[in-house]
Amino acid sequence: MIKQKRGMSGWIWILIILLVLVIGGVVAYLLLSGNGSAILGGGNSIPQPPALPN
Repeated sequence: MIKQKRGMSGWIWILIILLVLVIGGVVAYLLLSGNGSAILGGGNSIPQPPALPN
């Protein structure tokens, strides 16, 4: 019984580590691709429309 509980906690730790790696990878990708301003809150994610001609 204790052995089974220990095995379950091992799987839970593996899943947590994989989740952290996936989230970290997505954040790193967005930061490196230039779309990270939405994550950091530093910029507006909506682009400005082009200026109207006079």
